[in-house]
Amino acid sequence: MKCLDTFLLIVTLAIGATAEASVRTCEPIKVAMCKNIGYNQTGMPNLARHTLQVEADVTLQTYSPLVQYGCSSQLHLFLCSVYVPMCTDKVALPIGPCRGLCESVYERCYPVLRGFGFPWPSELDCSLFPAENNHEHMCMEGPGERVPPIGTIPLDTATTNGRGACRRLVKPNSWVWVRGSGRCAQFCDAEVLWEAGERKAAEVWLATWAALSFACTLAAVGAQLACGDRGGAGERALVLVALCRCAAAAGWGVRAAAGRSAAGCAKDSMSPTRMLLAHDGLANPNCAVVFLLLYYFGLAASVWWVVAAGAWRASVLRPPASPVSARNDRHSSLLQLAAWGVPAALAAAVLVTRDVDADELTGTCFVGNQSSKSLLALVIIPEAICLLLGSVFLASGLRAILQRSPPVPAPAALLNAPPQPHTDQSLLRLGTFAALYAVPSTCILITWIYEYTWRDDWLAAPVPSTEPSTQPRPAFWVFLFRIFATQILGVMVAVWIATPRLKAFWKRISGPRKPTLAKCPTGPAPAPLTLQCYAAHSHSLPRHPHKYSTYRPPQHQSYRKPRHYHYSAGETIL
Repeated sequence: MKCLDTFLLIVTLAIGATAEASVRTCEPIKVAMCKNIGYNQTGMPNLARHTLQVEADVTLQTYSPLVQYGCSSQLHLFLCSVYVPMCTDKVALPIGPCRGLCESVYERCYPVLRGFGFPWPSELDCSLFPAENNHEHMCMEGPGERVPPIGTIPLDTATTNGRGACRRLVKPNSWVWVRGSGRCAQFCDAEVLWEAGERKAAEVWLATWAALSFACTLAAVGAQLACGDRGGAGERALVLVALCRCAAAAGWGVRAAAGRSAAGCAKDSMSPTRMLLAHDGLANPNCAVVFLLLYYFGLAASVWWVVAAGAWRASVLRPPASPVSARNDRHSSLLQLAAWGVPAALAAAVLVTRDVDADELTGTCFVGNQSSKSLLALVIIPEAICLLLGSVFLASGLRAILQRSPPVPAPAALLNAPPQPHTDQSLLRLGTFAALYAVPSTCILITWIYEYTWRDDWLAAPVPSTEPSTQPRPAFWVFLFRIFATQILGVMVAVWIATPRLKAFWKRISGPRKPTLAKCPTGPAPAPLTLQCYAAHSHSLPRHPHKYSTYRPPQHQSYRKPRHYHYSAGETIL
């Protein structure tokens, strides 16, 4: 009897093994979503108890929006390993995902499903899968999460999984994928890099310095117009620098008057009730006006500073006998075209490419606030070129001054000529100011390079790890210093222009100054001396023509009584 039972058990196990082998027959993958996944053979039933690939294909189609969203770079492999598992003739059971792969996908994609109101599917429960891949339980561990740097997949570049780019950013719930522009846009009130207190402090700081710069530059330009003194080419260029800085300060004023939301935010085209930080300058007129005033006139001021440095160099290298402004006036048309045309061309290019965007800290529209490529190409490179050209002009002029031979003594005929120190003093003032102007400009350029270098690290989402890590944040004082340096340029040029002209204007309206009386010596005042001449007395003899002749013989020489001069002090002096 026992032998019969043993025989029946062996037959039953053999039949079961044969049935299992027949069920697990490997077949080519027919599901389009899982082709070219890394393996090409599968077997049914799968881990979700589907017996046909058609059933698995229908279920996988329901996950297509989640795959396109890009919450996890391993989601595609995970789903295929569950619904279309790998099959090989050497292993009887299907090879599905490991528990680590499931947990990695769950950590990144479950918040997305929960946000849309969907639960995590029961057949994807991570406890159902092997803990590790070994000889007892084979499974697929996956290549790991691939989080490419922000510079590799730009925010403003549309990709097949564009929404996934937003999930790779810090605080992903503060971003939304804008299909029309093909980029991730930040919510207007979201605090991603800056807190509310920092925004408020930056806005007060900006308004204060912008008002001071606008008032100073406006006063300087008004003093120049009142005096009516054009000066040389360098001085005229600096007046235009002041005018450009005044217009740029007016741009900050427009931003302060309109407010953060009206000037730096725009409505989402997909949801009109949702406000996003401006990423398209043409969508908000206030944003476009602020950008034009800041970018165009700011870059024009840099170009005019280069013109002023070049004019100073030409004045230093020019022989004394040549006209002061002949060469500059000859090329004035080209200088005007370069100073106004180049910034206009760059501003037009920014508007055409729709690269105008607002920054989170102040809500001010500029270029490159959200795009690193635009920051490099349209801000850093033009400013660096202007700074380099101006520095070359200044260095060349300074070298010519240091190598200049001492002046030859003037001949005696020119010693009585009036001195002319005005030209040398003007050149000295112009060169000194052009050199001082380069210092804040260099600092501003360094802050732009700092932002361009570290922005990707600030915005990249932290990689999940067992060890706690600190998310890098931008230095608040660097951005405050940029605001200060930008506005102090206008104050500097205003002080340089207004100081001598206001002094001359004050002399003109106050009239000639009265002569200063000499101070009397201390002590008792002496009695005034009154000179009295008694040249004509009533007893004087009449003049005779022969009596006062030039030559007289000694015996006929007569003696004439000298005249007496009496002073009121009682003394008589002969």
